[in-house]
Amino acid sequence: MLLTLLVTIGLPVLCWSAGFLIFCATISSLSTEPPDRSLDAAIVLTGGSNRVSQGFDLLASHKVRYLLVSGVHSGVTLDDLLKLWGGDKKAIDPLDVTLGREAGNTIGNALEASNWIESNKIKEVYLITSNYHIPRSLLEFRHVLPATPLVPYAVQPQDFSPDHGVYWKTAFLEFHKLLVSLYRVLIHPDEKQPFPPSFIQ
Repeated sequence: MLLTLLVTIGLPVLCWSAGFLIFCATISSLSTEPPDRSLDAAIVLTGGSNRVSQGFDLLASHKVRYLLVSGVHSGVTLDDLLKLWGGDKKAIDPLDVTLGREAGNTIGNALEASNWIESNKIKEVYLITSNYHIPRSLLEFRHVLPATPLVPYAVQPQDFSPDHGVYWKTAFLEFHKLLVSLYRVLIHPDEKQPFPPSFIQ
């Protein structure tokens, strides 16, 4: 009885703990250095500090030709984003920047990006988001865009390190979002909502 209880409870806890530690080690080891390669485009997922600025930096330095900022609020303009960036506005051609306003979550980001990539005949892109968001973003984007090479560009949020409480809270939540996304992609591959039907029925 005791052995059965230990296996029933202990094994799942052990697997969860190992997975969480691997997740934390992965996001902490992601390079946040600006990339050297020049690609067709970059996609920025809004929702975290410094993400959009890194996209403008790539565009201004001619590392990419086009930029999609996905998940922009309806009241936000390109000029608003450029003011927050603080760089040289003359280095940014507005025609090279697309503000995507349809996405409300990471799945929506991937679907929005899919249409944009197809319309602009883009072959290879940088995917810019916070380091803790990279694993789930890559999962969602590679599911929707299996034929498009995606190069992750991780952004380090301010004060996001293991010696800050926000790190563990954010990592805990994001790890479980990743598990739900993985379940949905594997079991309900055609589902377009974050939570598959079996989670809410």
